[in-house]
Amino acid sequence: MKSIYHIFILVIICTVNISTSYGSENRRASKSLQNLSVPKKEIQVDSLAVLQQQEKMIATLLEKQEAFEGKYFVFIGIVLFLIILFGILCFWNKRGNTRLEKIVSLLEKYQKTEHHSNEITKDKKLDIDPVIVHTILENLKAFENEKGFLNTKITLHAFSKKLRTNTKYLSKVINTHKLKSFRNYINDLRVQYSIEELQNNTNYRNYTVHAMAKEAGFSNRDSFSKAFQKRTGKTVSNFLKNIS
Repeated sequence: MKSIYHIFILVIICTVNISTSYGSENRRASKSLQNLSVPKKEIQVDSLAVLQQQEKMIATLLEKQEAFEGKYFVFIGIVLFLIILFGILCFWNKRGNTRLEKIVSLLEKYQKTEHHSNEITKDKKLDIDPVIVHTILENLKAFENEKGFLNTKITLHAFSKKLRTNTKYLSKVINTHKLKSFRNYINDLRVQYSIEELQNNTNYRNYTVHAMAKEAGFSNRDSFSKAFQKRTGKTVSNFLKNIS
């Protein structure tokens, strides 16, 4: 649309220049015709050849003027066509933007509805009171934000007791909404914490693997290394080489 607008502006400028040129050309041609079209009685004709030459010059000037006028009117027609085309394109562009906004709005509504229906379906499969499910999910969100997973002594039983629910409900909610077991859920959070620390904390990169494991909440180095490689597909040392 911007390119069409620029072309349109250039065409308008050219039209103004050609109009000016046409005016001056027309004035010159008229003046030439006036100079040549002097009454015969005022012309001192020495020979028939001079008269014929004058008539040819007049005819040539008239032809040039007619040709220039033809080109001028053709150009004016093109300009008018481009103006109409520009208006049509602006109209369709505005109409297209309105349609696009409606489509995006409908898609957003559909996604929200779909997400809500999926949550309801999950809760029905869980066979747990939706209020309980919502409470557990909110507690899990707070648990993640507060980095409670860094506690090395956390277990399903201890965690469910802390959330004032039972292990069955907690395990089902994590399996359904997080799509993983409680153990993998905790390990993934710990590994993600280590990844962020390695990327953003230069001091953390100087830690030994054993120290990293302890910092992230793992009980030993081996479990940390296995969980890290399972999540990233790389060993800790290789991961460090890549970010260095």
